[in-house]
Amino acid sequence: MKILSKFEPTVPMSTYVIAFVVCDFSFVPGETINGIRTGAIVPVGQEQNVMFALNATKHILAYFERFFKIPYPLKKLHLVAVPDFGAGAMENWGLITFRMTTLLYNEKDSSSEVKEQVAIVVSHEIAHQWFGNLVTMNWWNDLWLNEGFASYVENLGVDFIHPEWRMLDQFVISTSQHALALDSLFSSHPINTT
Repeated sequence: MKILSKFEPTVPMSTYVIAFVVCDFSFVPGETINGIRTGAIVPVGQEQNVMFALNATKHILAYFERFFKIPYPLKKLHLVAVPDFGAGAMENWGLITFRMTTLLYNEKDSSSEVKEQVAIVVSHEIAHQWFGNLVTMNWWNDLWLNEGFASYVENLGVDFIHPEWRMLDQFVISTSQHALALDSLFSSHPINTT
């Protein structure tokens, strides 16, 4: 049996953010926000556990469009839960892939820390749709720009949907302490050594 798939033309993009997923999973449709179709692809039986992430996606995507004053340029944004995924997540354009533990949240069994972590990772990867995908560094030695911007604005996105978590206060404390600890190492060097 042959299957023919047709794809619409895309916006210009770096090859490292192109992804294809072939699986026998469930598709959970999300809401359409400003003409952008959202949804999630999850293992069968995990459909309910992606609802928190889909709801966060809806609000954070709309928030970032207003915050950046630049519309999300694609017609869809899908989230994929990948078993045994080495990274926490990957900001593939329009098809963000996640380790299952960074996308799925079970309201009955998961802790509040897991809920916060799911929101942070979802927000971080959506931020990369602008910092990394729409605007891409010239070479890998400037990857810190993509990660730095996304690591900051992820907190803005989560703070928008859950202000009671005080993400900006958490960001200042955790990031400052982590940066100071790394800067104290003998092996530390400037961000850019050229």
